[in-house]
Amino acid sequence: MSRPLVAALMLVAASYTDAVAQTRALVGATVIDGTGAPAIDQGVIVVDGTRLMCVGTATECPVPPGAERTDLTGRFVTPGMVDAHVHFSQTGWLDGRPDGLAAPDLYPYRETALALRARPERWFRSYLCTGITAVYDVGGHPWTTALPARAERDVAAPHVRAAGPLVTHAAVPALNVDDEIYTFLPMATSDDVRASVRRLVAMGASAVKVWYLAPPPARRQALDARLMEVGAAARDAKLDLIVHATSLREAKLALRAGAKLLVHSVQDTLVDEEFLALLAANDAIYAPTLVVAGNWSRAIASVILNAPYPIDDPNGCVDSNTVAKVAATEALRAHLPERLRSSEVAYQRLERSGAARWVMAENLRRVHGAGRTVAAATDAGNPLTLHGPSIHQELEAMQAAGLSTSDIIVMATRNGALAMGRLDDFGTLEAGKLADLLVLTEDPRADVRAFRSLTYVMRAGRLHAQRDLAY
Repeated sequence: MSRPLVAALMLVAASYTDAVAQTRALVGATVIDGTGAPAIDQGVIVVDGTRLMCVGTATECPVPPGAERTDLTGRFVTPGMVDAHVHFSQTGWLDGRPDGLAAPDLYPYRETALALRARPERWFRSYLCTGITAVYDVGGHPWTTALPARAERDVAAPHVRAAGPLVTHAAVPALNVDDEIYTFLPMATSDDVRASVRRLVAMGASAVKVWYLAPPPARRQALDARLMEVGAAARDAKLDLIVHATSLREAKLALRAGAKLLVHSVQDTLVDEEFLALLAANDAIYAPTLVVAGNWSRAIASVILNAPYPIDDPNGCVDSNTVAKVAATEALRAHLPERLRSSEVAYQRLERSGAARWVMAENLRRVHGAGRTVAAATDAGNPLTLHGPSIHQELEAMQAAGLSTSDIIVMATRNGALAMGRLDDFGTLEAGKLADLLVLTEDPRADVRAFRSLTYVMRAGRLHAQRDLAY
């Protein structure tokens, strides 16, 4: 993130009008600071206004006279979680993705999109309710680029970074409605590339996101050249390049173009030493999004089979509108194209997603084993990858892939903040950083399912009881 943007966000943060306890001390908990260091037993966290004043033992952090004291004996404190891949302009269900299943009579897309723009607080609440205190929107409608400043002023919202519309060679008319509601910008020519990046700069995007699907052989050489040009234009504009590339060839090309963040797993084949070397050369971050593809398959299968998929929402963080739509599979069945009407198709989709999940898990092990940086990310907003609670599925899938709980905690906190360019501000519990943290009743070092045991969320010094954030 550029220094002027960081400075502007911090100026906004300093101007909170919400009353926050001047000094608060959280005492007695086991403190897991997100750096990967050993936990602090019977720790003390002193919060001065919006920031952490001291994090350490009782000897290192004496409680200041007059501080409001909160006894957390027997609890566990971690940094707030960071989801490094979300989409505010998607709903978590099929009504937000008419390119996957169009139902214009039932869910007119323009109305859906306008409702999302009018009320992003719905997702703010879902994220904070789950313990996510920062999110990276890596592709959305132009209005999403205004969310970072808005969210920074609001202690009931997560921090936001936003990339704005995606640059792509793929034509998806269903997601480009008009001059206000569009998801994609073109890259067919060199002029397109320059114009698309200029538009992103003008709307305040903080990164350039390319949706780079494997191009057809006849266009491969030309489009590869365009991707390299996008990388050069992003560097000239001092914006990070982030790329959706799920095949190994395209992921390598993205890294050669200068990508700092790969927002999905490589899922067509196993990664090799060349790929790992390119990650290292770029100091790039790998965001595996293990669960989103399977959730897409479950969503479509639930409609084919008219069997609503049960929502995994342990803390009541999904709003009633979304719950109702996920349950209304029968209404969508009439809109299924002929090719999707048999139950056999549903089972085939589920089987394929399971096979891809194995490849993604192995690639995650290889990337992590090689010492590359991994950030937890969900692709929330896609069907059944719900804003907020889908982070539980993602972390638990990482654990099932064989990663250690201590490493996953770092990926879900510190590394997500690094991906957002905000590690100086949050992601770990260290003096001087914003007071963004979670209080759990169970130990996430034993099992990352412990993040489901959330009882309190602190965002910039404001302590929220989790039950007060639930729908």
